[in-house]
Amino acid sequence: MKRNSVYFLAVILFLSGSRLFAATFVVPDDRALVRRADAVVVGNALDSYSRLSDEGGIETVTVFSVTEAIKGSIAGVINVIEPGGTVDGESMILAGVPRFESGERALLFLRRTGAERWAVADLAVGKFSFVSDGRQHLLLRDADAIVGWDSQLKPFVDQPREETRFLTFVRATAAGRSDAADDYFVSESTLHVRSQALTPRPTIAPYSATSYTMNISGAMGGRWDVFPNAVTFLSGTQTEPGAPGGGVTAIQAAFTSWDNDCFSNVNYVYGGTDNGTHTQGLHGVDGANTILFERDLSTWGVTPFTCSGNSYSGTLGIGGITEASGLNAVSGENFATTIEADVEMNRGIANCTLLFNNGDFNSAVTHEVGHTLGFRHSDQTRNSGAACTTDPSLECSNTAIMKSFISTGLNAALQAWDQHAVQAVYPGNVCAPSTPPPPPPPPPPPPPPPPPTCTAPAITSQPQSGTIRVGNSVTLSVGATGTSLAYQWYIGAAGNTSTPAGNASSVTASPQQTTSFWVRVSNACGTVDSVTATVTVVGGAPAAKFFLITPCRAVDTRGGGAVAANTARTIAIVGLCGIPSSATALAVNLTVISPQSSGFATLYPGPAIVNRPNVSTINFVAGRFLANNARFSLGADGTLNIYNASSSPLDILIDIQGYFQ
Repeated sequence: MKRNSVYFLAVILFLSGSRLFAATFVVPDDRALVRRADAVVVGNALDSYSRLSDEGGIETVTVFSVTEAIKGSIAGVINVIEPGGTVDGESMILAGVPRFESGERALLFLRRTGAERWAVADLAVGKFSFVSDGRQHLLLRDADAIVGWDSQLKPFVDQPREETRFLTFVRATAAGRSDAADDYFVSESTLHVRSQALTPRPTIAPYSATSYTMNISGAMGGRWDVFPNAVTFLSGTQTEPGAPGGGVTAIQAAFTSWDNDCFSNVNYVYGGTDNGTHTQGLHGVDGANTILFERDLSTWGVTPFTCSGNSYSGTLGIGGITEASGLNAVSGENFATTIEADVEMNRGIANCTLLFNNGDFNSAVTHEVGHTLGFRHSDQTRNSGAACTTDPSLECSNTAIMKSFISTGLNAALQAWDQHAVQAVYPGNVCAPSTPPPPPPPPPPPPPPPPPTCTAPAITSQPQSGTIRVGNSVTLSVGATGTSLAYQWYIGAAGNTSTPAGNASSVTASPQQTTSFWVRVSNACGTVDSVTATVTVVGGAPAAKFFLITPCRAVDTRGGGAVAANTARTIAIVGLCGIPSSATALAVNLTVISPQSSGFATLYPGPAIVNRPNVSTINFVAGRFLANNARFSLGADGTLNIYNASSSPLDILIDIQGYFQ
């Protein structure tokens, strides 16, 4: 039985420039548009129909009658073929692809994509429709608003063009004239309908879950219905040359951003490199969710990405829902249920150092992964056909990861709109305890009667033995009760008083070899001796080799295991995530989860008796998610300590990247 499916794709393209990128469209000036086109024609759309492509996807063929060939030897009827459409209940939607109404008259800038095949140049950028506002005859682009940059690295604002003067310019430029006058722009203030500027909206309350998604079937959006269970993505066998981790670092940054929103339940997991059998990506369903690098997108009229010393340009990537079937509901709204999702990054990105070093590649992959969750562009309507502010039912923002023009410098961090979207479409508090909080303690018992004048000493907690590496210092402590206690520590076995070592309830030492300690607690009523605590000292870590592992979450305190305020906790690491007993140090990523108060946290070697160094691994402020990479020695007994230097309990994640041995 055939399963109804939906393919939902969204495109992001980039501009030339030394530090700026991520326009939805890189919009050339009109002279460049004429020069780059293989053909320029005027005519009418006769009819459109959808069919399966040779690659197993869906494409729409528009039969276009050419009434004037301004550039190129074209006459009669041609086929204009764009990706997307509906065949036998299966749909595929590609944001930014031009569509035609029967009988529509248009000016098209075309590229040849094969025998008897033409495509509109640069998607919606290359199509102009003949319209009238009641007073003037105009040529307008398909989209109501195209956000981006022009060739001079200035913010791009499209303008209506007066029909006769613009056609005169195009004909002259196509004929090779470089002096054709570009006097055809019409001031927007003279039109009956004017566009509005984007205005960010601060709250989520007025907006529905569907409003944050792209249209898939009618007004319906698409979403996964499996969270908080994990959805696994694989990377392809082709890595991204020059990118950190071959592109895996960007994947992990994207997943960390979407997974770690506290008030949603997204759970994307990186499953490693595919075995090479799932290669379709967005071109067809292949049973795996993938993020693929250096992909050939020419069948969709997309040329390779280009990068030079201080600039880059072209289409960076495409991401979205490859297959959806059936329905699921959230907040009383129905959605198409996502079955498979994919991301394809374009050819030509390899070794683009400028793009990799500024964090914007991480943001771009995070944006495309957001489309696999079903999200629309934050500054456009749900069908990407107009500015978001033209629809009062939508929350709008021009500072989000999901903005069609990605702001530089975000380095994959979700902004307010992105957080609202993921919380509306995938509600669930992953930071909440998994069990209800314990009941309040009973009232304290009445105070005991006054103690006698002198209470003999009694030890309540013995000093602890442990194994450390040479160079570590330790603190040994004893707990005792009694009246006016005095303490005297000694080096050696219990009872040996030849070598005094300290006269407080604890003693700090840096033994260079295995050493024993004990303490005598005394007062006027008597004495009591502790057991012997032996500090076993092993040699320092030898010159080590580093072993990279698949990133693995070793510690997650969410759900009731928060580290108490101003307290250290000892955690056994050896055996977790495949860490061998021979490991001497770790490379980790430490994340703090929405701390209640500001402070810092420190990772250092175990066991518990090892003194904490006067350094911080991560500093944090109240209410913010923060993460930091760290390398530190592992305790000789395979443990680590984490200290919470804040006034509130602290939830943490420790993800191990590799180990030294």
